Amino acid sequence: MKTYSISYLFLMLILLCGCRSTPTDFSLFFTVESVDIYTLSLEIQKDKFYYIRQQNIYLDKNDGQEHISTSQGIMSEEDFANLRQLIAKSSLFNLKDSYGFDQEDEKNDPLSDLVYQLTYTQGKKNKFITLRLKPDDKYPESLIQLIQFLSQFTSKNLVKTD
Repeated sequence: MKTYSISYLFLMLILLCGCRSTPTDFSLFFTVESVDIYTLSLEIQKDKFYYIRQQNIYLDKNDGQEHISTSQGIMSEEDFANLRQLIAKSSLFNLKDSYGFDQEDEKNDPLSDLVYQLTYTQGKKNKFITLRLKPDDKYPESLIQLIQFLSQFTSKNLVKTD
């Protein structure tokens, strides 16, 4: 009986550990947007290629012309490994499709209209997550870490054009 319990426990540990393996064949599309004001997007492919696009729509409308900043390149091994680890830790396919939309907008908070979107594709599976940060809401810590990583990566690698 004791051997059966130990075998069962060992099998469960293997299954739980295997569910968080780091992804290899995936693409990720991340956007931060404030409707008619600002948009930022980051696309990352499985071959580590990334493409960043930023536009201040509000200022462009006032200026009468578009000023779009773009950047592209290949992620470093370290950044790509961190990204894969954060994706695995987040278990994106197990998360809800949206967070932060069950309350009214805070009219006094200028950041309340910022919407974060993640489109994740692994093999033939897709996951779309929309997030609006609200101070009182609870979010999975791993999702917040992933968004912070993507935001920092974008800031660090976007080449500004004037």
